[in-house]
Amino acid sequence: MSTKRASFILAIACIASAPFMLSAQGAAPKSTAAPKNAAAPSQAPATPAAKQAAAPAAQAPAAAKQTAASAERAKCKDGTMYAGASRKGACSSHGGVSEWLPKGATARCNDGTFYAKPERQGACSGHKGVAEWLKKS
Repeated sequence: MSTKRASFILAIACIASAPFMLSAQGAAPKSTAAPKNAAAPSQAPATPAAKQAAAPAAQAPAAAKQTAASAERAKCKDGTMYAGASRKGACSSHGGVSEWLPKGATARCNDGTFYAKPERQGACSGHKGVAEWLKKS
């Protein structure tokens, strides 16, 4: 009888510690998208770890909005830089758009190509050097 009790206690301990082990490893539970008309689940998350793991998933749309906010970049005719969510109205008070920049560009090379790494060493090597460094905003 004591072996049954020991195995039962061991099983309970494993089940109870699983959410803590997953959160320590950085794993988040997979969520399934339910249709809007579907009934709400009858059980709420039982452990605080499950609630904490669900929080980063809710913050993901905010991060997507931040990256979309600077999706378009351009150099204005007066030399200033534009960064915004859309091309509409870009550089309107700076003489218009001189040129649109590719996503992630950090420098323009002398042969007209763009460099897209944050490191400056070796930038535009093989492209006749750096013509100008592009500012982030």
